[in-house]
Amino acid sequence: MKRFVALFILLAVALALPSALAQGVPTRIGAGDTLGITLVGDKDLSGQYKVDEQGYIKMPLLGSILVAGETEESLTKKLTEMLKKYYVDPVVTVVILERFPRFVTVTGAVRKGGKIQLKEHLPTRLIEVIQAAEPEQNADLSRIKLTRKQPAPAEMTLDLERYIKFGDPTANVEIQPDDVVLVPARQMMTIFVTGAVARPGPLTLQEGSTFREAILQAGGLLPNADNSRITIRHEGQTEEIPVNYTEAMSQDPARQVVLRNGDRILVPTVQEAVTVSVFGGVNRPGPIPLVGRMRLSEAIGAAGGFTPFARKWDIKILRAVPGSSKRQTVKVNFADIEEGKADDPYLEPNDQIVVAERPRDQFNFMSAISVISAIASVAWLLRGRR
Repeated sequence: MKRFVALFILLAVALALPSALAQGVPTRIGAGDTLGITLVGDKDLSGQYKVDEQGYIKMPLLGSILVAGETEESLTKKLTEMLKKYYVDPVVTVVILERFPRFVTVTGAVRKGGKIQLKEHLPTRLIEVIQAAEPEQNADLSRIKLTRKQPAPAEMTLDLERYIKFGDPTANVEIQPDDVVLVPARQMMTIFVTGAVARPGPLTLQEGSTFREAILQAGGLLPNADNSRITIRHEGQTEEIPVNYTEAMSQDPARQVVLRNGDRILVPTVQEAVTVSVFGGVNRPGPIPLVGRMRLSEAIGAAGGFTPFARKWDIKILRAVPGSSKRQTVKVNFADIEEGKADDPYLEPNDQIVVAERPRDQFNFMSAISVISAIASVAWLLRGRR
């Protein structure tokens, strides 16, 4: 129902748009019209001519002439050129004396299908015909089929939605007498929405529906939904296509995501924080958020780097054993990693990294000896200069 109301609002807006194309367009001759044709100086050719059902008139000298689809001006030029075979400088005038009621036939997904009378002395545009026929809720105005009989047989597919939404005049063509307009119904498709939405499961939507329409029909996202990781997977494919939720939910048609039949929309929940822990010879020991595929060097850096006491060649990664409360030990020589002799290992959730340290007392004793040696060396140099 909402789509039906919206469709009529759009149609009303479209009809209210400035119709510069409709103004000043000459009337075209159709079957059943009565024409007044005058050839100056020739009473036998001058007179009234009725256009037959095939769009022809019959004139002395010229025989059968196709006039349907012509305007008064264009038919005047056409007859003038034809009469030059018999007259030096023929002067011809053409006037439509009487218009025969003409119709367009509208079929398909409309409430009032059948023959619709065209306006007299004014061009009738496709948008006016569609509004008069009252399109159904499932009418697909983007694929209207127009079959034309005169002035020459033709078939075309018109996207009237572009005119309704964006004012594109190319689809809002002038309707000719005896045109047949077919408004197809939108095909239905099935979309699956899983994850953190109010009503997960299969949805039946019209072909060409968008991600935004699917999410709204599914009741919207739950509070724990992670809208930064929503994906779409097409039927029969394994690749998951990420969705920019903000853009896809906007009302800008250019940013919305059009769905295919069988698409699966996955709305994941917000994940709990996953960490690893770093202990021992680092400047900021403690838990570190595990971001993506984090390597050991990145975790050490996030923990503030090594302290002067760190034994970089003696690092252990304590890793949980699946299905057990025990942990396995992975020994790492970080010096080899720095020298390119070993790979920088990836970490797993809840890993515990233990960086061994040299005893601080030993460090302080060795530091004191180094300071005393340095003072003695300086004193010896000064004594030698005296």
